[in-house]
Amino acid sequence: MGDGYYFYHDEVQARVWANMKVTRNENYKNENWAVLKCIVYLNEENYMDLDLRENQDFFFQEMHRLKLELEKKQINIKDYNDAFMCNHLSNILALDMLSKTFPYKDKKDNFPPFFSNQKSKPYGITRHFRTEKQYCIVSPRIATHFEKVARGESVNNRGDYNE
Repeated sequence: MGDGYYFYHDEVQARVWANMKVTRNENYKNENWAVLKCIVYLNEENYMDLDLRENQDFFFQEMHRLKLELEKKQINIKDYNDAFMCNHLSNILALDMLSKTFPYKDKKDNFPPFFSNQKSKPYGITRHFRTEKQYCIVSPRIATHFEKVARGESVNNRGDYNE
């Protein structure tokens, strides 16, 4: 979702994300991590929830419009991706925060096709995956009253992480 500070409603998911960043992302390898709790003061006009159909439609329309404009001006952007688009939207709409729910498949919770994607009568079975709703705060001025709720050392520093 672009540049900013990432938050979750779920403290456990915040811990998972923080630890994952220091173990998988080369930019943060061997760094310690922390989970902070804060209060967010937000004007709804400066918030875009990308789970809402209207906002998704705008996202894709703007993506298409921007792509055509870049092609017309013969501008090639190397890192033209969703993060680039979220940064662009934050700039043109003066957004303070964006959010989106991301599904992901947990490798240890894979089920046979019958339980995950085959239809059965009289009703179809919906595919369910674990999800995480991320909140990306673009403007740090809306977050206040920080409190550390968890911390840990990089797996690479200690072999495990401590809270």
